[in-house]
Amino acid sequence: MPAITFGGVGSGIDTESIITGLLNASKGPLNRVQDQASATQAAISSMSDIGSLLSKFKDAVSALDTIQEVGSFSAASDNAAVVASANGSATPGSFKLEVSHLASAFKSYSNPLGITQSNQALNQTGKLNLTVAGKSVELDVGATDTLDVVMSKINSSGLRVSASSFFDGTQFRMQLRGLDTGAENDVQVTENGTSFGLAGDGTGTATDNVKSRGQDAAFTVDGFAVTSKSNQVQGVIGGVTLALTATTTTPTTVTISSDASSMAAKMKTLVDTYNAVVNRIHTEAGFGTAKATNQALAGDSTLRGITSSLSNALSQTVGSGKFQTLRSIGLKLQNNGTLQLDTTALNAALAEDPDAVTKVIAGDDKTTKGFADNLASLATDLLSASGSLQARKDGLAAKQKDLTSRADTEQARLDRMEETLRKQFTQMDQEVSASKAQAGFL
Repeated sequence: MPAITFGGVGSGIDTESIITGLLNASKGPLNRVQDQASATQAAISSMSDIGSLLSKFKDAVSALDTIQEVGSFSAASDNAAVVASANGSATPGSFKLEVSHLASAFKSYSNPLGITQSNQALNQTGKLNLTVAGKSVELDVGATDTLDVVMSKINSSGLRVSASSFFDGTQFRMQLRGLDTGAENDVQVTENGTSFGLAGDGTGTATDNVKSRGQDAAFTVDGFAVTSKSNQVQGVIGGVTLALTATTTTPTTVTISSDASSMAAKMKTLVDTYNAVVNRIHTEAGFGTAKATNQALAGDSTLRGITSSLSNALSQTVGSGKFQTLRSIGLKLQNNGTLQLDTTALNAALAEDPDAVTKVIAGDDKTTKGFADNLASLATDLLSASGSLQARKDGLAAKQKDLTSRADTEQARLDRMEETLRKQFTQMDQEVSASKAQAGFL
């Protein structure tokens, strides 16, 4: 707790007010350093915010740097039995599909095991052989093995199979199922000594223990027969994924068409995130007649370098097709450095030559780069540990450290000054008091 001082008791002079006034008059250097430190700290925070905005911009352009991501196509089906979706490598077209059966995985139940608890001994001895996709295991089953133990042996066998228990209200059975669909993933079961009955009787009736075999999906596309080990079918129709959910009794029509709205949405995200970076930099560093909100960043060369690099990348020419600039597909760089999306121009370009639009944005995914590739690379460089943004933040942090040290030095100087003044006024007060006492005596 600080000491309470009563100055001027002997002299009648308000020495505390004098000391406070002198100290306040000497605080100019400290106040200036503290103001600079506050502005520098705010600048560091602003640079971090700009980095976050740049990161969002990088995500936006990275979502457009491959042909598949840029492509603006949609797939529709007139039957829920076939669900279709398209990516950027699709092309417009129409197909008739008929599904005769779906891909399925092996599933079988054991015979009733005569136990009411899964931890009861099964009293079976022998070998249980399982084969899946060309891999086989032979499991030893002992008389004291419980259902839990046998299931654990199956589940830890390394095969793509799973064993679980089923209680029908009277006794337990074991369920064995394959983890993958398709004929090549069917499970073959043979028993030597045990009597689980997992291989079934082969009758295919409702009483057969084998409820489903591993089989391929079978369907036709415009009359051509196709099989697939999965109900998620890719590669049959270029750029389209088919999800088979049920068999059909009549042909299902799948239509792939251009989807300009999807492209426009991605381009709008690019524009919005780009403008967020530029506007924040203009706010912090100043732009045109608008003054900087933080004098520590007024006219900052690093920030201006970032906007310059971005605008230069947007103004380049890429490729050699009909569309070679972003302006040619509706992205216009405005005088204030922000981007504007002309959806009418974008839709017109897509209608005229969607492949050329895709290439100007994403290149050819091989040797030719598009605008999204270049912008993603630039954003990565700016955000890297050795990039200009981090270098500026490091410089500001060093300045902040120096200003803090200078503020401490100034405060120490004021503390010494206060101590000296207090001693001087105390001495004066004592001398005045002594003089008064002597005068009174005389």
